[in-house]
Amino acid sequence: MTDTFVFRCTAAEKAELRQKAEAAGVPVAALLREALGRTDARRRKPAPRVDPALVLAVGRIGGNLNQIARWLNRAHAAGLTPTIDAVEVARRLLSVERQLAQLLAQGREC
Repeated sequence: MTDTFVFRCTAAEKAELRQKAEAAGVPVAALLREALGRTDARRRKPAPRVDPALVLAVGRIGGNLNQIARWLNRAHAAGLTPTIDAVEVARRLLSVERQLAQLLAQGREC
């Protein structure tokens, strides 16, 4: 069970706590627990800043892969696996792989 502890501080102190927690990549509560010696310091590398358009594009590619996987699973369940054109599936997967490689290369340039 968790409980809440409330304490008063100035707006400047609150902003400083939030800023320190963000810089450390942890929630404010974790920062305060660490300061009280209640947890071990876990220094994680901050997540890299990524272009939102890149994230969106990679998400779309992931959606395409999920559609292909669902289609293959349905075909397999229906016993239609022998009728699937493996060359066409491979061609489409190669297209997805190329799109992803191109997007990742563009992301590295930023």
